[in-house]
Amino acid sequence: LAIPGVVEAGWTVSDLLSITRGTKDADQKKHQLKGELMSLVNKVSDQQFSWCFRDPVNTEEVKDYLEVIDDPIDLRTMEKRIRKGDWYKNKHMLYSDMMKMVNNCKMYNGEGST
Repeated sequence: LAIPGVVEAGWTVSDLLSITRGTKDADQKKHQLKGELMSLVNKVSDQQFSWCFRDPVNTEEVKDYLEVIDDPIDLRTMEKRIRKGDWYKNKHMLYSDMMKMVNNCKMYNGEGST
């Protein structure tokens, strides 16, 4: 506790250890979640049907896409968000983006399209 002001502020060694322990636990949970989310995105990307979801829609080719779809999403964008590490706080948030991706496809192409 040689840092000026620490003792004067009332901090103890126990206080400092509990803070760092809590930070380590949070970091471990965040790292674990990141691994689980990457695994889910990779499993979806590995599926043969996912080719059309792997990259953002090319709006140079599909000129009216952004007129129909307000909030585009794709697997590469999800992967970037996971790697960045602060977008998805839980699996449900990734699930929501997956469902948005499918619903965007249905909205743009029509319900019965394949």
